[in-house]
Amino acid sequence: MFAGTVRPGLTGSRRSAYHGDRMRTPRAALLAVVLPFFLASLAWPQDSHYWTSQYGSRATLLGGAVIGSVLDLSGTYYNPGGMSLVEKPHTIMAANVFQYPRVTLARTVPGSVSLNRFSPGPAPVLLAGTIRIRRLRDHWFGYSFVARQAVKLGISSSAAGVREVLPDAPGLEDYITQFRLDEKLTESWFGLTWSYKVSRHVGVGITQYIAYRSHRAITQELVEALGQGSRLAVAIGERQYSYYHFRALWKIGLACDFEKITLGLTLTSPSLSIGGSGSTGVDSTLAGLDMNGDGTPDDFLASDFRARLPVTYETPFSIAAGMTLKIRTIRLYTSTEWFARVLPYTVVDSPLVVAQSSGEIVSTDVTQELAAVLNWGVGLEWSYSPRFKGYASFTTDYSAKKPGTKTNISLTDWDIHHIVTGGEFFIKKSSVTFGVGLSFGGREIGERPDIVARSGLEGAWDPFKSLKFRYNCYKLIFGFAI
Repeated sequence: MFAGTVRPGLTGSRRSAYHGDRMRTPRAALLAVVLPFFLASLAWPQDSHYWTSQYGSRATLLGGAVIGSVLDLSGTYYNPGGMSLVEKPHTIMAANVFQYPRVTLARTVPGSVSLNRFSPGPAPVLLAGTIRIRRLRDHWFGYSFVARQAVKLGISSSAAGVREVLPDAPGLEDYITQFRLDEKLTESWFGLTWSYKVSRHVGVGITQYIAYRSHRAITQELVEALGQGSRLAVAIGERQYSYYHFRALWKIGLACDFEKITLGLTLTSPSLSIGGSGSTGVDSTLAGLDMNGDGTPDDFLASDFRARLPVTYETPFSIAAGMTLKIRTIRLYTSTEWFARVLPYTVVDSPLVVAQSSGEIVSTDVTQELAAVLNWGVGLEWSYSPRFKGYASFTTDYSAKKPGTKTNISLTDWDIHHIVTGGEFFIKKSSVTFGVGLSFGGREIGERPDIVARSGLEGAWDPFKSLKFRYNCYKLIFGFAI
């Protein structure tokens, strides 16, 4: 999602091939490699991560490493096969996680002024309950609501200074840069679960989810450079999209509960698209910059905005396995999950656009591609007394963004690690959980991802070559079950 950068997209059917050679790259896009448009990559670390959020009281304290041991109604999400093995599942359960996430920059251009919005608020949650049908003794039925994602982000940065900026002009230039990114993403899953007790130690089950996703983002940028002889070069860019989408998916689980060990296996299906609608647009303007060295500014304008466009959103097949070892008053939880690759496809499919100034063909498609990912986690539970338990966990959350991809909806590519600790009190037939957590990650830019060809700009100033992104999220956990 590079404002001012109109890049090749994916068109055609739902599983379109990538056609990077079907259009020329507009010259305005070439200027972006030396301007702070790259800051558009500062999005929330959930658009290409699968284990960012955990659900349920104890499951959250254990980092979600509970696929091999169903503890409570969170099993409707982690392993529906185990719900029939729980002797007395709670009637209703809710868990609240309050979080304070931060994305910060290191090694920025001297004098940069950032105005970022990072507000504490609730993390995605799970609400689940039991549907009691007395005649079916070996069957268990339940419902759940999973707030799978909740993203709200605002970032802006401005800088002014003097240095050599324009590759075609001698001497120093006064420059001004301004950048703004706003993003909001919500995704909710509504589920019904059935679980069957095959034997005393084995259960199977399935959860049917209907998912609703709403996502909008807008990036606005302005860059000005004033050279000798009052020569002014200006680049203005805006890139935006908005869409909603409904889809269906299924989780199938197998659970085995023995005296000293429990085992679990969960399969998650790819999504089945139901339908949606979206809009997308771009405004890319360049004035006063000589790109080919002929002494004449190569002004450029490409602008287009479309609404009521077809939308699809895909998620991968995944397989998860877990195990719990029971050692006296201690429980050791381990889980791992592999997510398959998502091939390149078009999320919001927009018609090709003809640039007003040059007649070049450009695309405003919103596109997606994800690499295969393997996450893992470990959790520890120890019992102090019949009324109190302690918990600690560590889990990975690797980015699924594929290195070198030309798609533009998944922006974050740093890996995240989660550490959580807390406790649980039992009061009669109810339980109360509490805890704290820290998530952290970072990445040094190095080779900049998703940058178009640099033809004509060799040796130009690159102010973001040594940037480093840091992500931290502090969590306060509270939950109850009755």
